[in-house]
Formats: sequence, structure tokens, C-alpha cells
Amino acid sequence: MRNTSNTGWRSLLAGAGFAAAVAVPVGANAADLAAAPAPAATALPDPSWYVRLGVGGVLFDSGATINSSMGPVTGASAHADNNVTALFEVGYFFTDNIAVSLTGGYPPTTSLTGTGTATALGTLGKVTYGPATLTAHYHFKNFGPIQPYVGVGLGYGLIFNSTSGTVQNLSVNGAPAFVLQAGVDYILARNWAVFVDVKKLYLSVDATGTLGGMPISADVKLDPLVLFTGVTYRF
Repeated sequence: MRNTSNTGWRSLLAGAGFAAAVAVPVGANAADLAAAPAPAATALPDPSWYVRLGVGGVLFDSGATINSSMGPVTGASAHADNNVTALFEVGYFFTDNIAVSLTGGYPPTTSLTGTGTATALGTLGKVTYGPATLTAHYHFKNFGPIQPYVGVGLGYGLIFNSTSGTVQNLSVNGAPAFVLQAGVDYILARNWAVFVDVKKLYLSVDATGTLGGMPISADVKLDPLVLFTGVTYRF
């Protein structure tokens, strides 16, 4: 006779073994899923546009060649006084590292003073001007929040007004300039930064007027160094 009780026990043991074999990988998979790290949030790209506001110093490396109707005035030159003014800049990043910017500011007024053999003439006149620059620059972003950059571009010496001094009927013409640029940004947050910027303009302008009724002209070398510092908003 067949032993039905032994057969039943064998069936129960086989079923229990199958259940355990199934339960182990299922439990292991659940533990693995619980231990798996959550996917990292995708970082937002840096803003493309930015606006800078701040204060700037215009430091002239000036000189002049002065001519009268009788020829060059030997030893005569001129000096342009330095200025401090408010500046702004608008820029756009075409790539993570390459940007272009337009810089301008509130027009300051400089005094032109005679030097050399023209020292006795004192203040030759005053000029209200506004150097505007358009530059392209490369930003190095592998130093964390400190991001230096270098650039090159063109500028223009805009002349808004000329006021006579010892030189009467003073007229100064604007002129283009070649620009070299360097600076550094310090990133405070995604949208905010502070900066220091230096631009060197190679700029000469022509001036005309009369001195004691005699027509005179001058080629005035200005070559300003523009120091600019302030805050940046990026958007």
C-alpha cells in the first residue's frame, strides 16, 4: 500500500523550498532598490545675458603735438586730467566661455592743460566725452567662483561738448580706438557677481581753435586706462 502521509509531507517541503527560493531574490531586489541613491538634480545652465553697474576711473596717458599757421610749436604739449564716473556694461555669452559686451557711462569732463612750452597758457579748454567700447572676451571657468577673462575690441571717443579756455573756439573731434581688456568675476550666486575690469584704449583725437587770433591745431594722444568695478546681475 502507498504511504500517503509521506507523500503529503514531501509535497509540503517541496512547496516551502520553492517559496523560499522565490522570496530571497525578491527581497534582495527590494533592498537594492531601497538602497539605490536618488538621481541627481540637473544643474541649471548659466544665464546668457548680464548687466554691470559700477564706478570707473579714467586715467589718461596724454600728450599733444601742437601746430600753428607757422608750423609746429616746439616743446608744446597738453595734459588731460583724470576722471571718475559711473559706468555700465551689457553683455551676452554666446558659449560658456565666449562673450561680447558694450560698455559706456555718464559723460565726464576733463580739462586740457598746457605743458612744456605751453605751460604758461594754463587751461587750454575743457572737453565732455564718453568713451564707448565693444569687446569680445574669453572667460576661464575652471577656477571655481573666481573667473578671470581677457578680451579685445574697438572703441570710440565720443565728444559731447568742447569749452574754450585760453584756446578760443575750441573744437575736438571724436575718433576710433583699439581696446585691450582684462578682468575677473567673483560669482556670488547664479544671478549675482562682483567684478574688476581693466580696459586700455589707444585713442588720439584732433583739436582746433585759435590762440591770440592765430589758428592752431593739435593731435592729442589720450590713451586712457579705464578701471571699472561694481556688481553684475546675470539673467
